[in-house]
Amino acid sequence: MSRTFIAVTGASGFIGRALCSALEGSGVPVRAVVRPGAKPANTGGERVEIPDILDDGALRRAFQGASAVVHLAGRAHRMREDVRDPLAELRRVNVEGTKAVVEAAASAGVRRCLVASSVKAVGEANTTPWTELSTPNPRDPYGVSKLEAERAALDGAAHRGVETVVMRFPLVYGPGAPANVLRLLRLVDRGLPLPLGRIYNRRSMLYIGNLVSAVRTLLDALRVGGEVFFLADGVDLSTPDLVRTIARALNRPARLWPVPVSLLRLGGLLTRRSAEIARLVGTLSVSVEKLQNRTGWRAPFTPAGGWSATAAWYRQVLS
Repeated sequence: MSRTFIAVTGASGFIGRALCSALEGSGVPVRAVVRPGAKPANTGGERVEIPDILDDGALRRAFQGASAVVHLAGRAHRMREDVRDPLAELRRVNVEGTKAVVEAAASAGVRRCLVASSVKAVGEANTTPWTELSTPNPRDPYGVSKLEAERAALDGAAHRGVETVVMRFPLVYGPGAPANVLRLLRLVDRGLPLPLGRIYNRRSMLYIGNLVSAVRTLLDALRVGGEVFFLADGVDLSTPDLVRTIARALNRPARLWPVPVSLLRLGGLLTRRSAEIARLVGTLSVSVEKLQNRTGWRAPFTPAGGWSATAAWYRQVLS
C-alpha cells in the first residue's frame, strides 16, 4: 500500500503506543489520534487530539490524507464497572464510536481501516479452537458491544467503499502491558506454591510484537477488505505451562500444587471470584489459519520469547 501516513486511534494505550513506535521505527509516518491530555508513545510523530470518539468533524480532520486507519480506541472490559448502565456506555463508545470512525475514514478518502475487536465478541470459553466461521455467542456486555461494533464496521464499510478488516484479539501481553498481566507476573515472581497443577486447558494469547507484525501485514495484504481475522501467537499454553514459561523468564521456580479443578471452582464460588477461576481453568483457543493462509503471516515471536521480553520489562518496572 502506498502510504502517506497511518492514523491510529487509541494511540495512548498499551497496544497503540507499541504500534506507533514500531511503525515509526520502520519509517512509516504515523498520526496518533488521542484524547486531550493523553500521552502517546514518545516517537516524535504527529499527534491530534479529539474531544470525543463521536466527534465526526474532528475525526475527518484527523484522518485527512491518511492511507489507512487503525482503530484501537474503545471502552475496555472492566471487572467492576463504574457506570449505571454498562451496556449503554459500551455501545456508545465501542459501537457508535466505530461507526463514526469508519464513516469519517470514508469521508476522508481513506482506503483501508483496521478495527480492533476481541475474542469476547465470540464468547468466553470453548473446547475446540474457534475459527472465523464459529457462531458468536458473547456472554457479557463488553462482548456484546464488540460483536455489534464488528458488524457496524463491516456494514458501514460495505456501503462507503472502505476496505475494513476486523481483528479479534485474545489476551495481549508484552512490555507495557496493563495491570492484569502485571498481576500474573507478580504472582509467579513471588515463588509461592500455586494450586494450578491439575489444570488441563488451552489458552490462546497474543504477544504485542506478534500483534504489531500482523497489523503491518494486514495493512498491505491484498483482498482482505470485509474480512474478520483472529490474531494469536499460534501456540496455545495450558495455565500450568504458562506459569512455567513465565517462571523461566523470571528465573524463578514454578511451584504448582495438584489441586482438583472442582475445588478451585468451589473456592471461586465461596469468594465470589468464579469468573476469575473460570478463566484460569477453562479453555479459550482460536485458530490463526485463516490469517496465515490468506496473507502468509507467521508469528515472528514464540511465547517463550514474548514472555522473556515481558519479564525483562517487568524487572525494569521494579527497579
